[in-house]
Amino acid sequence: MALGLQGSKSLGVFVLLLLLAAIGAVAGASPAPKSSNKTSIGEGGGGSIYDHLRQYGLPISLLPKGITEYSLDDSSGEFRVFLPQPCRAKFENQVRYDFNVSGTLTFGRIADLSGVSAQELFLWFLVKGI
Repeated sequence: MALGLQGSKSLGVFVLLLLLAAIGAVAGASPAPKSSNKTSIGEGGGGSIYDHLRQYGLPISLLPKGITEYSLDDSSGEFRVFLPQPCRAKFENQVRYDFNVSGTLTFGRIADLSGVSAQELFLWFLVKGI
């Protein structure tokens, strides 16, 4: 599992996300889904984005509660999550989520991540992958 931070590697954020991934793996990982091509909340029972995270071997706590809508292309793994408002989460470091979070899901990781940043000391760094 790799964590890419723009400008610097953050050991604290890496350890936190590694721990979250381990918790998700223990909770029950299964192979990547082979369901419909595109899914969105409110458009036919494709499950929640949290169900998809679990299917990709990722902990559901990687995304905040309160997601109102999402889209996922199962063939490419590209996803986009829409939050009602930007929010922050406090782990070892402060993590900030924008209105829109997007990336590419593959089993056990998220690549090309946008819309998430982590604070190290007084600086904010974009999180590019988990």
